[in-house]
Amino acid sequence: MAKQQISIYIGDAAVHVMVSRGRQPQKWYSLPLEPGLVKDGLVTDQAVVAAKLKELWQSSKVGQKKVAVAVSGLNCLYQLLTLPELPDNLIPEAISREASQSLGITLEEVYLSWQVLSVEHGQMRVYLTVLPREVVDGLVATLRQAGLRPYLMDIKPLCLARAASESRAVIVDTQTASFDIVVLAEGIPEVVRSLAFPQEASAGEKSALLKAELERAIAFYNSGHMDKPIDLRVPILISGEMAQQEDAWEPLRGPRERPVQAVVSPLEDRDGFEAFRYMTNIGLALKEILVEEEGAIAYSVVNFNALPAAYMPKRRSLSEALWLPTVVVGLLLVIAGVWAGVYLRDQNSSLTANVDDINRRAQELGALSSNVDALKGQLATADAVRGDLEAMLNGLAVNRDGFDTNLAEVYVRLPGGVSLSTVAVSATTITIAGTASDETSVFDYAWGLNESGRFASVLVGSISSGGGGEISFTMTLGRA
Repeated sequence: MAKQQISIYIGDAAVHVMVSRGRQPQKWYSLPLEPGLVKDGLVTDQAVVAAKLKELWQSSKVGQKKVAVAVSGLNCLYQLLTLPELPDNLIPEAISREASQSLGITLEEVYLSWQVLSVEHGQMRVYLTVLPREVVDGLVATLRQAGLRPYLMDIKPLCLARAASESRAVIVDTQTASFDIVVLAEGIPEVVRSLAFPQEASAGEKSALLKAELERAIAFYNSGHMDKPIDLRVPILISGEMAQQEDAWEPLRGPRERPVQAVVSPLEDRDGFEAFRYMTNIGLALKEILVEEEGAIAYSVVNFNALPAAYMPKRRSLSEALWLPTVVVGLLLVIAGVWAGVYLRDQNSSLTANVDDINRRAQELGALSSNVDALKGQLATADAVRGDLEAMLNGLAVNRDGFDTNLAEVYVRLPGGVSLSTVAVSATTITIAGTASDETSVFDYAWGLNESGRFASVLVGSISSGGGGEISFTMTLGRA
């Protein structure tokens, strides 16, 4: 069964959120934003936007906090590079150097993302994107303030290209404050134009600007591809606000009547779901759908994760991978210690009985004073051993009380949708295993245990899919 995905795009005028499972849209939300909160894709008031996202998550009961996010195409750059074939470890440095030289950018102010499209005859063809660092950092910071965890990122025009219904087309998406134009040729977004509309521009002025930029984008592509230009047979695909304004399409057709049509959504139809408003979200969802579905058709071959490495979820360390053998050994040591304590306690009781019998015999045999002195020495030694054993037993009792309190916290913090199948204790850890309805419940449970302050560490050991839609998990709690 396909997993649930949540995609989010924060534009200058609105936030669009879509919850989907495979090709089925399940929930969708559009949240208007006051002017100035987001400007040219940059979140200028992170606290306010984060508060609005928190309120949306609470009111809509989305639940899952792991999200895929799209960045505005404004102020982003795109370039097709041809480089000599290089080993994988040398590619990043070569691309950085080429981007700095050919685009004239300062690398400290941007993030680079790329995909090697092909390697032929000793040369690599690379699709490169350049994202403003300030925009990406602000977007991630806003999502984190809202309690969301971005794990996948893309750029709006590339999402639009991925959602296209043709491998060779010109995509036009319009929003209240901006528009995007993508020339898609053989599945590659060759020309991308993302521009803001002038403030207070009339509908006629917007239409004239859109037409001029469309003609400019097509002419630019054709100038470099005279052998296979974007001719009149290549359609213009419309998404965004203009998708339902067919009267506004006419200027785009031109005098020679280029075909113009709305983008056909690759997702299933749902009552009330206006796909043209969520085409960026759809393109985000397709990033993983195209990977999961064997043989799925992708009209855009560009598909990489633009989330900077600094924001990527951390991989499990070697110590985390070895947690199970460590727990097993620790549990065996605890069992051995308990057995030794019981055995020594029984021996102590037996020894005490022997001492009492010796004392009685010593009183009866007063004449054998030398033997009595020897027996008294044995009694002193036995008392010392008994004292040591009693101290050990008292320590075990203290440890038991601590574990009782820790175990109580394990069950008190148990959220709905999570059940435990195994709870094992050692001298330093508590290991639990169980099932949950989804990953979010597991991480919420881990977060609650960590917040209790009862444990030195809370480590999610493994999460795996089980039958019936449930997942299995293990967790190790370090004793404080």
